Parts: sequence; structure tokens; C-alpha cells
Amino acid sequence: MNISFEKVTSTHLDTIFSWLAEPYIMEFWDNTKAHKDDIINFTQGRKTPSSYADGKYTYWIAFFKNKPFAMLMTIKETHKNNIGEEKLSQLSKTGNTYSLDYMIGDPNFFGKGYGAKTLFEFINYFRASVDSKADTFLIDPESGNHRAKHVFMKAGFKHVCDFTMKGDVSGAGKLHHLLIKKFEPTISIIEATIDDYPLVQNMARFYVYDLSRECGSISSDWAMPKDGLYESFDFKNYFEDPLKKAYLVKVYDEVAGFVLLDQATENSKNTWNMGEFFIIAKFQGQGIAHQVAQKIWDMHPGTWEVSVIPDNKTALKFWEKAISKFNCGAFNKQIKEVVYDEHCPRRIIFEFDTQNSIHKNAVPKFTIQPSQLSDTSAMVSLSKAKRLAYEEAQPQFWRYAGELSDNSQRQWFEELLGTEDYLMFTAKNDIQEILGFVIGKLMPAPEVYNPGGLTLMIDDFCVESENLWQSVGAELIEAVKAAAGSKGATQILVVCGAHDHPKRKFLNGQNLSIASEWFVGGIV
Repeated sequence: MNISFEKVTSTHLDTIFSWLAEPYIMEFWDNTKAHKDDIINFTQGRKTPSSYADGKYTYWIAFFKNKPFAMLMTIKETHKNNIGEEKLSQLSKTGNTYSLDYMIGDPNFFGKGYGAKTLFEFINYFRASVDSKADTFLIDPESGNHRAKHVFMKAGFKHVCDFTMKGDVSGAGKLHHLLIKKFEPTISIIEATIDDYPLVQNMARFYVYDLSRECGSISSDWAMPKDGLYESFDFKNYFEDPLKKAYLVKVYDEVAGFVLLDQATENSKNTWNMGEFFIIAKFQGQGIAHQVAQKIWDMHPGTWEVSVIPDNKTALKFWEKAISKFNCGAFNKQIKEVVYDEHCPRRIIFEFDTQNSIHKNAVPKFTIQPSQLSDTSAMVSLSKAKRLAYEEAQPQFWRYAGELSDNSQRQWFEELLGTEDYLMFTAKNDIQEILGFVIGKLMPAPEVYNPGGLTLMIDDFCVESENLWQSVGAELIEAVKAAAGSKGATQILVVCGAHDHPKRKFLNGQNLSIASEWFVGGIV
């Protein structure tokens, strides 16, 4: 879709105010003088104070082929704002958080698939052009606005909780849904120089402090110093020895920790040892450490060791999970007595090869997004590959109809994008390659059955390779189920070939059971 965005100016006021006066907008939107005055104030550069949200909103207008059709509002949320505990608990600990409001004003754009796609593209535009640190977005439709919630979830938002709106604002006293969309922060691994040595050594004080939580009783090295200043080993050799490596970790442009590598392995056949690894408290518990470890292993392929003090239960749990995830469970774990630490000689040592053939099939990072027009060609290719494989198992039922059928399917997928009864999601990796997709249709059950609501029927559901069912497949089915649930669906039906054992195994793991099977044969 050719959708573009710009900040609202005075030239857009008549259009926006005409939208705000429409009954279908006024049902859930604020048409008060204070709101309209704030929009005017914004277009005039906010030269005077505003009573509407303290004048903190930024207003945007969306265009399709230069025709305005929607308005969006953004506001940066911080702990300084009176936004309620529900939103406060969701504020990003790594980047910036923004709340959104969004409406399609032009009724000619209703029911044509613009809702979720406009919001999806605006967030991408905002992160690319306005604030690269924006990694958390919140939106809070009124509970009675079922259509809005469906649109937002189709755009990738997830329901967090329900709350009663407070304050002197539109919707106060009514129940609202709080939905969130989060992005992974930008993490950089930067090779440190001798100039960074004092910084690393200062951070090491907090590294020792963290170790003292679980290891303080086994060595005086982690006892509370008399002057209150923890001391660490001198890490200067990591900056001077050519066989060692020192790295700074940054989240966006903020230093978040360090990684120190050496080659002092217990097993002489191994190449790298994780000497020291530290993420500061602010960034702990955010998945940062897992990403940093994986980036380091990608940067230094080979055979590795990670040594953990047994008392350090948190580190032990972290490393076992991180290594298992990175190397698909291929690692050795054993207890050894080391000679380099007289205070804590007993260590649990993980050994693994990052070039292991198993790792080549590891799951890449991916995101789930509402399907777009640009996705359809790749979706057809995946669907064709599945059909050709199915044809080998049952050559009559799944007989390939030729290239014309591919074109027909592409046109069909494109038509479904704008159809409200169909829910379409795509999984993409970091370079926007499609790893899988799912298409669900919302339909009533036959009159002789009463499942309690609509049925989500899924026929087209593909992943690029069999090893992606438990990751990509699982995320895709969760996305389409969430979207279907918001539209009143109460049960799911998934079509699967009898011979497709990987997919059947996956579906069984999703707590789905076989309700019926087809028996196919020719008529002679």
C-alpha cells in the first residue's frame, strides 16, 4: 500500500474537524473544544499552554496516494506522567514508550484492510524517521470498541489487561483494554580499547556485587568491603594480550555491560572461554544477555567453554538455557576442578561447538506481522512447495493445476487482504524473508452444531522448513487465534494432510485433536 505520513498542519484542520464531527467517530473519539483547540495549538507550534494532556500530543495525518484518510496521535510516556499503574508497569526499560490514538476518518476506507496496515506502517515509519529508540507502543481502546481492538491486534498488538480510565479525559469512568506492541532494542557489541579499561574496571565493581548475591558465603572476595567499595580482579590483561578479547555492550547508545574472552580452556581442544560476562542491573531481565551471548558466539565461531560456579544458580540457569537455545541442545555439561581459582575450584563447565551441524538448522530471529500485499508472491511459493509435496502423497486430490493456478492463488490472497472475515499473518526474519504464513477464515458452524461462537478455519498454513513448526508455526497460530478470539471465535479447525507428520505432531502439541478425516479415491 502506498501510505505516507506527515505531521498535521493548518491545511489539514478542516478535514480533521469534519471527521471528528461524524457520528461514527464521535462514538469513541473526543470531539470537545479542548481537543480541537489542542490540535490548532499544535499546528501553530504550541506557543501557548494547553489544557489537553498538557499539550504533549503530536498529531499525524495519513495519506493514501496523497489523499488524507486517517489521523494518529502520539505521546511519549514516562514515569513523570500520571498515566496509571497499568501503563507504568509496561514502560520500556530499554528505550522509549509511546501511547497511540488512531482513527480512519474517511468512510471510503472502511472495510478494505487499511486499518491494521496503516497502524503497522505508521509504527515502522515512526521508528525509522522519528525515534529509533521507540521500542514499546501502547494503545487503549474502549472495551465496547470491538472493531478497534481487532484492528490493533491484527497490527501486532497484544492484550495486556483491562482497566477503568481515570482523570478528566474522554472515556473516563469506562472500561478500556490496554494493548502493547514491543520491539527488541538495538544492541551493539563494540570491541573495547585500552581507553575503555577504566570504564570496564569500574563496572566490574557491580559485577562482583552481583556475584555476592549467591556466592558471598563461599569466598571472602565477595564479602562486603569495609569502605563499601567492591573490588574486582584487574582485567587489564584482556586489553593487552592479543589472544584475549574485550567488548563493550551497548543498548542503543548507552553502555550496558562488558564481555571478556580468553583461550584458557580446561579442554585443550576448545578455542574460546567466556572469561567474564556482565550486563548491568538496568538491562537485566530484558533478554539482553541472551542476545549478547548469541552475538558473541556468532562473532567467534568454534569450540567453546563456559565455566560457572555451582552456587551461582542464576548464572547456571541462564547459561544452560542460552547455550541450549543457540546450539539446539547440543552441548556437554560436566563438573571439574579448575586450577585457576583456589577459592572456587569446583566448576560446572559447558562445552559446545558453535559450528555444529545442528546449529545450522537453528531457528532464526523472526517477527509476526499482518500479511501485506508485498508478501503474496512468497506466500504463493511456500504454498506451492507444500502442495507439490502433498501431491506425492496423494496424487489425485492434490494434483498440481499448473502455473495458471499460481496466478489465481496470488490474486486470491490479494483479495483476502481486504476481507474482514479472513485473518492473515506472516513470519519474517531480520532481512524480511518470509519463513511462514497462516490464513484463517471466520465462519459460523452448521446450524446443527453449537460451539458457542464462530469457528476459525485454517487451511493455508505453511512454514519454510519442518524445524520451524515449533517456533514460527507456534507464533503464527497464537497470532491468528488472538485475532480470531477478539472477533468472537470460540474454536479452531486446522486442515492437515494425513501424511504430514511434522505438522501433525505440532498440532497435537497445540492441544488440538482430530475431529474428522477425509478418505479420498477415484470414481471409476
